Amino acid sequence: MVLSGLTFVLPQKRNVHLITLAAVLLQALFTVYAFMNRDATELIYFTFDPLALIFLAILALVSASTFYHTIIYTKEVDHLNRSVFYASFIILNTSLTGVYTSNNLIVTWIFIELTTLSVAYLINFHRSTASLEATWKYIFICSVGIALAYIGILFAGAASGVAASGNMSFEGIKAAFVNINPLYLKLAFVLILAGYSSKLEVFPLYTIGIDANYVAPAPVSAFLSTALVNGGFVAFFRIFQAMADTMISPWINHVLMITGILSLIVAAIYIQKAENLKRVFAYSTVEHMGLVLIALSLGKPGIYIALFQITFHSLIKSGLFYQTGILHRVLKSYKLSKSEGYMRMNAAGAVILFTGVVLISAVPPSPLFYSEFLLLRQLGDGYWIMFILTALLLTLIFYGLLRKNIRIITGEPSGKHTNTEKVSWNEYTTQVLFFGAAVFLCFYMPSFMNDLFISVSGLSDGFFNSIFNS
Repeated sequence: MVLSGLTFVLPQKRNVHLITLAAVLLQALFTVYAFMNRDATELIYFTFDPLALIFLAILALVSASTFYHTIIYTKEVDHLNRSVFYASFIILNTSLTGVYTSNNLIVTWIFIELTTLSVAYLINFHRSTASLEATWKYIFICSVGIALAYIGILFAGAASGVAASGNMSFEGIKAAFVNINPLYLKLAFVLILAGYSSKLEVFPLYTIGIDANYVAPAPVSAFLSTALVNGGFVAFFRIFQAMADTMISPWINHVLMITGILSLIVAAIYIQKAENLKRVFAYSTVEHMGLVLIALSLGKPGIYIALFQITFHSLIKSGLFYQTGILHRVLKSYKLSKSEGYMRMNAAGAVILFTGVVLISAVPPSPLFYSEFLLLRQLGDGYWIMFILTALLLTLIFYGLLRKNIRIITGEPSGKHTNTEKVSWNEYTTQVLFFGAAVFLCFYMPSFMNDLFISVSGLSDGFFNSIFNS
């Protein structure tokens, strides 16, 4: 927070960039500190458990790469707008760190609400009519969604007696939920899921995430579709864990399956209709988060699959959005009808874009192929209707993604593309590193990473081997 204030005290471009760089480095050092103090609790309300460590590592990577790419977007803005932009970015990072590490239901909710406020200026960076409209929609609908989640939290707290004791830690509510009236717990879960869907970018409040990604600068879209969506996942997942061992667990799983499949249906339909590349990739996020919800409904193996899916989605999707920013500078538009011939105008960028599309579509050697294969395998064990629906919808989504991106890569460039901005080779670094890391980790996952996934999911090593290696 101090660093965000310094951007106004020292508003010159060089100073603001150095201050933000310091914030990014502090974020990375904090992540290292959290790994070195695994399961430690700091300031009562923050614990570095395996779930927090996974997403802190992702945040450190995505925040650093996003800062690198935003330097280009802010080089022509005035001092005040630059200071506000980077101050918002620093506060958003801090808020997400709080969401990931919080061990208290109310503290998590506070930090989630803070992300809504801090992201507003990032969405409205271009100050156009469309960006202003999307910003107000985001603030209003997110606030309504967070309010719904808060009502669910209060309802569950009052019904379970936790509110009277004041122990709103996730461990405390987990113990209290065992004896709660199932009807009250179901109502609380629906309210919380519906509310946090605005951050998760799943049905029903997914639309504000689509609009925000559409109008925001490409690096900001990368951050929203990964780090911010992951914050919504962590906030929801901790409540899901608290309810997973109650008597309504089978009912919760059915709700998650229905919500996940509805999200896939939305993605499958609107990816075919979308005529803007950023909207196409935003609907892809809805698809992947829908798969995550379906996976959560499948018990401990599903939790492992969900963590695997969301981790590699973060790497690949952020790289894709960075590339769309480069594409826009070359082709001057995100519209599919005005963005053809990318291969002729920027061959290196076109190859990277196609690689990203292949990876996000779960085509081998994408690690998402592994997680989606395991998901379909689990669904095939007793959930045949869901198996067929999921496989069909994934096929439609793959067709839409590939068709629209092939259209951009091939074809004849329009006349207005003759004076394109030259792209420096170092701008491809983040995409090459993220895509390369995703492919490498598909074949070799470090033991510490696998250990974090297993720890969160609760799988034993033997159970893990029997399911994933047979």
